[in-house]
Amino acid sequence: DNGTLTLDGAYGVDTFVIDSSTYAIVAGGRDDGVQIIDISNPAAIVAKDKMTDNGTLTLDGAYGVDTFVIDSSTYAIVGSGVDDGVQILDISNVDDIVAKDRMTDSGSLELDGARNVDTFVIGSSTYAIVTAYTDDGIQIIDISNPAAIVAKASATDGVNSFTLLDEVRDVSTFTIGSSTYAITTSFVDDGVTIIDISNPADITVTDEGIDEENGFDELNAAFGVDTFVIGSSTYAITTSTTDSSIQIIDISDPTNIVAKDTVRDSAPGRVTEFDELEGATDVETFTIGSSTYAIVAS
Repeated sequence: DNGTLTLDGAYGVDTFVIDSSTYAIVAGGRDDGVQIIDISNPAAIVAKDKMTDNGTLTLDGAYGVDTFVIDSSTYAIVGSGVDDGVQILDISNVDDIVAKDRMTDSGSLELDGARNVDTFVIGSSTYAIVTAYTDDGIQIIDISNPAAIVAKASATDGVNSFTLLDEVRDVSTFTIGSSTYAITTSFVDDGVTIIDISNPADITVTDEGIDEENGFDELNAAFGVDTFVIGSSTYAITTSTTDSSIQIIDISDPTNIVAKDTVRDSAPGRVTEFDELEGATDVETFTIGSSTYAIVAS
């Protein structure tokens, strides 16, 4: 940040493609806004448009961000931890961001302390799932019409079998067969929750994993999560800030998730030492050739 950009307190980031160019959108939490960057040439990235909170937007404390496409337009949804809500932005023209609809917390929503967000598609509709750190809950929103978004189902810690949403942090969605699910991490409850979101108006818990139970050894202060597919199996990778570690989970059967391998910071006995996992937070997976990798931020 040089004073002309919106990168102070940079936290959430997502990438997207328009025509032949690749871009990133970054949430600048202390600048209360977002910054678009052309990353088509990774050796010479270029700042594009930005947008900051002005009292009529919901970008104060911008935190998580995800992008999605509807018809020929590209949009972003931003979680605002201070404004307690989400803001939709039309980023189709990276030189001219346009604010669309927004939604803020009310007594019937779960958006207080809105943090991370992931988008998913069911049929012809596009939705977002938002984690609410202060509300200890999650909120589903129909974003099919970015100019008129609609609240759908929500869940709160301790209600209707949702027992691991205290200070819920991150969320990642995935599909198995004809059903769509989400996995969330709880910083206080030290665990993960699998949620069937196939019906965005009626979401249900299918399974959960708790630290130090059933082989889950690295979920203390669970923080980041991402999902990936290898062969016919679906997995999640989570980070633990307290354990300074990662946990792999087989989520192929959302009603019976299984702990797989783990590794801690400076773990002995490994061919390659893991020396940079202390206070692990965010994680993202990617594929090169036939191999799958994760990159973890500490």
